[in-house]
This record gives sequence, structure tokens and C-alpha cells, in this order.
Amino acid sequence: MSDKKTIAKTGLIGVINQIIFAFLGFVSRKLFIVYIGTDILGLSGTYTQVLSTLALADLGFDIAVTYALYKPLNDGDEQKINAIMRALKSIYNIVGTAFIVLSFAALPFLKFFITDMEFKPVYYVYFLVQALASASTYFFAYRRTLLVADKKEYLTKTVDTVAMFVFSILKIVVLVVFKSYLIYVLCSVVQAFVTNIYIYMKCYKVYPYLDSKAKTDKAVVSDLLSKIKDICLGKISGYVYGCTDMLLISKIISTVVAGYYYNYFNVISVIKQLSVNLLGPLAPFIGRSLAEDKDPVIQEKSFRMYTYVRFLVAVVLLVPTLNLVDLFVEIWLGPEFIMDGIIVVLICADLYISLVHSSLVDYMNGSGLFNYEKWISLAGAVVNLGSSIFLAYKIGLPGVLTGTVIAQVLYWTCRSVVVYNKCFKSQKLFVLYWFRMLCYLAVFTGCVFASRYVCTLIVTDWKVLTFILRGIACEVICAAVVCVAFIPSPEHKTAVKWAVDKVKSRFVHER
Repeated sequence: MSDKKTIAKTGLIGVINQIIFAFLGFVSRKLFIVYIGTDILGLSGTYTQVLSTLALADLGFDIAVTYALYKPLNDGDEQKINAIMRALKSIYNIVGTAFIVLSFAALPFLKFFITDMEFKPVYYVYFLVQALASASTYFFAYRRTLLVADKKEYLTKTVDTVAMFVFSILKIVVLVVFKSYLIYVLCSVVQAFVTNIYIYMKCYKVYPYLDSKAKTDKAVVSDLLSKIKDICLGKISGYVYGCTDMLLISKIISTVVAGYYYNYFNVISVIKQLSVNLLGPLAPFIGRSLAEDKDPVIQEKSFRMYTYVRFLVAVVLLVPTLNLVDLFVEIWLGPEFIMDGIIVVLICADLYISLVHSSLVDYMNGSGLFNYEKWISLAGAVVNLGSSIFLAYKIGLPGVLTGTVIAQVLYWTCRSVVVYNKCFKSQKLFVLYWFRMLCYLAVFTGCVFASRYVCTLIVTDWKVLTFILRGIACEVICAAVVCVAFIPSPEHKTAVKWAVDKVKSRFVHER
């Protein structure tokens, strides 16, 4: 299968997966609030973040192994691939055991993060069951890494889509019939085990040369651990950036407020995951490309195109989100669940920066610049946590989110310096990069305000119809503004040419 077809297939399956997941997830969340309550929703979100803390036992093995696999996969070195996967299995067995031990060790501290609600003994059981679902990944799902590095992520996404559909329906039935959070979480445990074991067995068919009984190569383990040392601080930073917000909100403000925020967090998570499904399949190709071609001029040209694609995805996903998320929450849960507008702005600002600047992250990982990433990540983690705590006490929930945005700006700045100094080796191109980023931000802002004005003119008696019409209007306006703004851009011309060629080829094929 060609690279373009693989990217398209992986992305399409991911998008289908996400659409199904989003629909069933929103139905499930609505029923969760109706039958179980917002307080348990906040508790569930808090537990998820605590488990993410414990998941720091996995300090970057997946990234290190994916990078290590690029060259042997490109060379067809089956012996080296087998050695790397055997080393990963040994490491993950240790990590999985450590995760389980840490989960039990965390039990006495759970009360610390729960405020404004009575803590019941059964909450310990809820936590351990959620931990069991997470632990299964370490013992079975490590082979996902090989499929991702080998550009076969569509296999795992297909399995995940089917399992997610079946178990989401089952969870909805559980909520309506049993009204039990414990049974609801147990469904997640069964789902995790079923999908992970199936993918584990699938790898035997795709890679028959894998030998799980082979002896672990100490040299391979040592090489992986040397890379992981540089990646681990990045993982810690990623945790501070992605997981501490919910804990800080629950502890400093309120667990119930955390539940209200969790509704918005879930909406944004769906948008974020959709972007991952669209753009994620490109990352392995970047890594393989960097392993084959070291010409900085060619790589910088590809990087500009990749960044432009990420910007387009940000526009398509975030402009409607900024304008419609409150209306969506009102339709979905009710007007009492709508939060202040500044919350939406800060969440979307965070995701915009993440989407546009993550091309830098992919190029740093693909180039193996883990040593620089660890110091950037450490600085970002300190700034994120410190500013979020300080601002949380000063201005509440917006302060927590502002701290996260501040850290994102720091990440963006530092990573751009490293990539243009170490990968592309050009100060002039670095200046041009930031000029383009400012232009991108200006165009994005213009799309937001133009769409918001038009949305105020679209009002019907049926809120769902209003939502649909406003969504269509947002996308049409975004397409018009982007096309006009970037007509002279080489990246835009390349994107348009690719789209036209695809349409022509499809038309010729049909005739």
C-alpha cells in the first residue's frame, strides 16, 4: 500500500472512529449526569487525572521505541526489530507491575483531591477498577508501537472502533438499566482487555518473525534507556500540561466545578482526538523521511507544508467550536451547564497552539532531539504548574487555564528555536516562520469574528437546526477567508493542486 493511501486509510478510520465515539460518548455523558450525577462525573474526571500521574511510570518508552524502529523497519532488519520489541516487553512488564503497586499506594491520598462532597469507601473500589483498565495496556498493548512505526496504525484503529461501538452501547444500557457506576467502569476494564489482547495476537500474524521467548538483548535495552532519559522530562511536562488542570480545579476550587468543566473538557477532547486522527498518521512518515533524507532545505519545505496543514485543521475544527460550543452544551445538557465565555476562549487557545506548533514536536521526535526536549519540557512544567496554582487562587478557574496557555507559548517559542537551529540551520527561515505564524493567527482571528457575526444573524425556533446552520456558515466563511488570505502562499497552491488532482483523478476513474 502506498504512503498516501496508508495515510488516507488511517486518517479515515480514525475519523470514523471519532465520530462514532463522539456521538455515543455524548449520549453516555448525558445519561451519566441524569442517572448517576455531576458529583460522580467530577470524581471520575479527577480519578482519570490521578491515574495519568501514575502512568508516569511509562516515561517515554513508546516514543523512544518508535524512533528506534524507524531505521530497522526501513531496512527490513527483522532481527533488530525483534530485539527491540523483546526489550520493550521486558521494560513494560516492569512498568505495568509498578503501575499496579502505585495504584494501591495512592489510595490513602485520594481524599486530598476531593472537595465539596462526601468521600465514601466505595470510591476506593471505583479507583482500583479504573486502574485495572489502564494497567492492561502495559502487559498486552505494547505491540501497538510496532504497528504505528510501521505505518499500520489503521489496524489498531479498526479494532478500537469496533470495540468502542459495542462497549459504548453496553455502557448506555448499564446506565439506564442498572444506574451503577461500578458496572459502568467494569465495562471499560473488559473493553481494554479485549482490544489489547486481540491486537497482541494480531501482531503474530502481521509479524510472524516476532519471538516473545527470545532473550532480552541488554545492549538494546541500554540504548532505549539512554533515549528514555531524555524523553522522561517531556513526559512529565506533558502530564503537567494535560492532566494537572483537573486536579487543581478539584482541589483548589471544587470537585463539582471540576465536573462542570469536565463537560467542556470532553467536548474539546473529542475535537483534539479528531485532529490526532487526521494528523497522527503523518508522524511515522516524517520520522521515516528524516531517517532517509538529511537535506535541511527539503525538510524545511516539507515542514512548512505540514505546519500549514495543521493550521487548516485548527481553523476547520476550532472556529466552529469557539462559536458553537455553548449552544451545543445547552442542547446536550441544559443551559445550567454553560460556563463563562472566557473558559471556552482559553481552552481553544490552548488547543490552537498545540495543533499549530506540534509540527515542531514531530520534527524534534523524528530527528531524535530528545536531549533538547527534556530541558524545554522541564521549564514548561515549572511555569505551567507554578502559574496555574498562583492564578487559581487569584482568579479561580480561568487562572488554571491561563497558566496552561502561558506554558504552551513557552513550548512553542523554545521548540521553534531548536528545530530551526538544529534541523534547518537557518536564522532567516526562523524569522520567516514566526512571520507566517503571526499571519496564521491574524487569519484565524478574522475567521472567528466574521463567523461569530454571521452566527448572530442565524436564529430559528429549533436549536438543533440553528446549531447545524451556524456550523455550516462557520465552515463556509473559514474556507472563503483562508482562500483569499493565502492565495499567494506556496503551501496553499500545493494544497489546492493536490485537491484538484484528486478530484480530476476520481472523475476520470468514474468515467
